[in-house]
Amino acid sequence: MPVETEQYEELGFVKYSGESLIDGVIDAGSAGSALIGLDEAVRFFNSQQSPDFSTFQYDVPVQTRTGSWEAVVVASTAIGGAFALGYAKKAGEKLAENDFKDLGLKDVLKKSMSALQTLAKLTKHTRRSRNWDRVRIEPSLGTDTVLVVNDNGDELPIPIEYFRWYQQLPPRLLAKMTSVIRADRVLTIGVVRAAGVEEVTIDEEEKSLFNQSQEDEYEEALLFPELHHGAEAKLEGRLIRGSEASNSVGLEYMGHVINCVPAHGNIRQYKAALFLHCKVEGKITRHAKNRFVADRRPTLIVEKVTPLEIDGQMGLFPG
Repeated sequence: MPVETEQYEELGFVKYSGESLIDGVIDAGSAGSALIGLDEAVRFFNSQQSPDFSTFQYDVPVQTRTGSWEAVVVASTAIGGAFALGYAKKAGEKLAENDFKDLGLKDVLKKSMSALQTLAKLTKHTRRSRNWDRVRIEPSLGTDTVLVVNDNGDELPIPIEYFRWYQQLPPRLLAKMTSVIRADRVLTIGVVRAAGVEEVTIDEEEKSLFNQSQEDEYEEALLFPELHHGAEAKLEGRLIRGSEASNSVGLEYMGHVINCVPAHGNIRQYKAALFLHCKVEGKITRHAKNRFVADRRPTLIVEKVTPLEIDGQMGLFPG
C-alpha cells in the first residue's frame, strides 16, 4: 500500500514548547533523549499490561511535527488496530495468539500513554517520583481508583491498576524526557481521549521532581522530629479540610499539613472548628502507616479541639 494512503490515529504525545522552539527546531541530543525516554516509558507500561511485550521485538511508532517540537505516538488504522511498521505486524499477530487477541496494540499503546501522563500528574501532585506509600492513600467511592492525598490535603484519583504498576517503576523512568526541559522550554504530555486532548505540563521548577533517586527519598529528614512517637502534643493551627471517608481532618501547622484522627467518634464533632484557628490536643503517632518504620510526617490522635477564633461560616460537612 502506498505510504500516502496509510492512515494513522493519534494516541498521545510529548511536546516541548517555548520561544526557542517556535520553528520546531531542537538540538539532536535533546530530541534523542526525549524519544528514547518516551520509548522506554511506553515499553515499561506495555510490559505491565502483558509480559509478552518483554519477549518479542516491536517498534513504538511516532511522528514528529513542528510549531513546537512534538513526538506523537500513533497507531495504524490498518491490520485490525496493530501498527503497520516493519516487524510490528508480527508482534501484533503474536499478541493475537495470546491474551490480547481482542484488544490490539492500539489499545495497549493508548493505555500506556494514559499511564505515563497519570504518572506525571502523580509526581507533580505528591512532589515525589516514587515511594508513594509514604503519602496518604485512601479508597475512593468506586472500586477502580484510589485517592492520593498530598501534603496540602488535595486529592488525586489514580486508577488502581496504574498505581500497582507504579510500584514496579524503574528508577527515574521519566528523567530522560524531563532532562530536555529548560527555562524557556516546557514539556507537555498529552493523551487523546474521546472527549478531547488531556494535557499535563512540566516546567523547569518541577524538573527536579523527576530526577529523584530512591536513595534521595529515603534520606528525607523527619518532619517535626520533636513530635516523637507517643508524645502528648498541643498544636495551634488552622483546620483546613476534612474527609469522612478516612475520618480525619488536616491541621495547617507551620507551613505543613498534619493529619489528625479523632481518638473517639466521628470528625463531625469538629464541624464548628473547621477553617478556624484552633488548639488541637492529642497524642503523636509516627507509625500510622507501618509499625516497623517511622512515618516522615506525624499523625495526631486528637482528644480535644478548641477554636481560638469565631467565624459564622458553615463547615465542610452538610447537616
